Amino acid sequence: MAVNKSPIPILILFFCLVVGTGRSQTFKDHGEIIGNLDSIPTFEEKVAYLNGLLKEGRLNNNWVDNDFLQYRDSLLVQEQWKKALLFTNTLGMYYIYESINHKKAYGILKEYQPYLHYNSDEKQIAFFYITYAEAATFMQFYKESLEILDKGIVFMEKHKDSSLYEFGYAYLKAGENSDKVNEISQSVGYFEKAKKIFSHQRDTLMYLWAQNGLAQLYGKNGLYDRAQEARQEVFEKGIEIKEYQVVTMARLAACNEADRQNNLAEELHQIRMALKEKGHESDVQGIVDILTLSYAVSIYAKNGIKDTSNLYKKELMTKIGPHINNPFLGTYYQLALSQNALVNNQLVQAERYAQKALDGVKGSFEAENIMRSEFLLANIYERMNNLEESIQHYKKYTQMKDSVNNVTSRRKFAFMQAELETEKKDMEIAKQRQDIKILDAQNKEKTYWLVFGGILLVGGSGFLWLYRNRRFAEKEQELTEKYSQDLLRQQEREREYIARELHDGVGQQLTILSKKARDANQTELLQLSQDTLDEVRQVGKGLLPLALVSLGITGAIQQLIYTFDEKYDIIFTLEMDSIEGCFSKEQNVNLYRFVQEAMTNLVKHSQATEVLIEIVRESNSVKLLIEDNGIGFSHEEKYKGQGLGLKTMGQRIRMMGGRVQIRTANNRGTSINANIPIINA
Repeated sequence: MAVNKSPIPILILFFCLVVGTGRSQTFKDHGEIIGNLDSIPTFEEKVAYLNGLLKEGRLNNNWVDNDFLQYRDSLLVQEQWKKALLFTNTLGMYYIYESINHKKAYGILKEYQPYLHYNSDEKQIAFFYITYAEAATFMQFYKESLEILDKGIVFMEKHKDSSLYEFGYAYLKAGENSDKVNEISQSVGYFEKAKKIFSHQRDTLMYLWAQNGLAQLYGKNGLYDRAQEARQEVFEKGIEIKEYQVVTMARLAACNEADRQNNLAEELHQIRMALKEKGHESDVQGIVDILTLSYAVSIYAKNGIKDTSNLYKKELMTKIGPHINNPFLGTYYQLALSQNALVNNQLVQAERYAQKALDGVKGSFEAENIMRSEFLLANIYERMNNLEESIQHYKKYTQMKDSVNNVTSRRKFAFMQAELETEKKDMEIAKQRQDIKILDAQNKEKTYWLVFGGILLVGGSGFLWLYRNRRFAEKEQELTEKYSQDLLRQQEREREYIARELHDGVGQQLTILSKKARDANQTELLQLSQDTLDEVRQVGKGLLPLALVSLGITGAIQQLIYTFDEKYDIIFTLEMDSIEGCFSKEQNVNLYRFVQEAMTNLVKHSQATEVLIEIVRESNSVKLLIEDNGIGFSHEEKYKGQGLGLKTMGQRIRMMGGRVQIRTANNRGTSINANIPIINA
């Protein structure tokens, strides 16, 4: 079963705003409404009047179903497209947020879609796409919702109206739904685009909601460092502009992450901060209060701080009234009461509240709340000495937790791989652009010599002009060289970060999964987890040469050559002095990568049968020779197929302050010579 682990979808607050307010049971008389409608002059004002009645809950649902829909359909028959669209959007919002009949909303909006192209009202069209996508989302048709949002985005991009609120909201919603269908990289892209649009609109609050969505995305996929970094901006900017509701919601998300990592101190810190910040006025103050108090009651009870839990429970009970029937808030409320009853040894009440919470989320995509309910019931039944029920609920909890952890590991690994591939492509594009700049600088220099060459015969001013332009070309090449070196340094930093994430996060979780599969005698799952773990380790080794840490630069290069020797049908001869202590950590990485890239190019292109590698330590420098008896390549080919790799190799040696020379010709092998100064000489 696909699961959505996010306990607090970012935009659920707007849903709660209208759902949890309660509804008057006094319905307007049908005849009175018709009379009022007849007296209202414009169609837009009629819709506004009806919309007001809908929001106040003063209309009978049957009246809405029959008369409203008939009226909308009659507008379609009369080809009054704009009026029909406005009415459709109003009905869609009513059924999504007031009547809570998402199936009805989805049907009404789907029926109107074929007529959408007859309209020219950009704002209402954009609003239709958003409302239709919301209805599909509530129906859990996430892929269809994304398709609707993509159409809306194409429409808004086409009209280039970045002032539309719906423009940024479409990207924000697409970010949430992409995550639900396991498209993490795409989700990140949508959130970043939403941030960019909201920033352009100077809508800091919505920018922070998008940033909070990005933080939650990272957190639920085990990228906790990135989540913390993204969330820090929400804390700082939200407090600065006094938008405390988004800050508090970010605190609660941080509580969830701390809970997943069993970091009780961080969980308590975040809930204390959330309680401190919730007291500020905001548009959704009541909802934020209920969520924060529910978290506080649960967290303090779970940590055995009974008196504080009881104190916040009293406050929660006084504020839940208007929201008591809200299904979203109700789950957190029931879990809080159950956890509090458990710490107060009121086991029957604890069981009743926990079971009610579980019944409310069963069959939903709220995996985190399902797991909390199952775990809570397991603890309650254990305290009741009902071990059979306790074991049953604990089994369900562990099964779901293992499933979630497995999905998280796979998604995290896939995200890291996609990010690495993107980085490689960006590096290649950046290098190609820099190569073009270098050639452009060289061509400019040649042009200046041709155009102004005759001036040199006339006077010194011509020479000065040429000299300046020559210096310009040299300066541009210097900047290009520096830029390329910075790119390589950044690439190594990213490689190290991704490798450590794979080792510390994905690798450890796969190890735990393998152990559990072995204990449960699940042979197929054990083999799959071990194969995946091996793959993760291989990727990690490629990203970060761990041998440099364990063996030093001399041992790491020796191991590298031995690996190539075992893998390929080529005779590798290595003659190497010890070069420990000659270079800095960064230089060791560059030297290792230089040899690694040389070996990779060699086995791919050279068709050699023998390779000699000599590394000689002298008093002030290290000399390196790599020589093969392969087919070699022409000077022109040097800048085609192997061009980027050879240039990167040269760049690494120059970053070490050294020089590199490549001698080759067709069918005459290749010789690579490098001379690198010792920094500690």
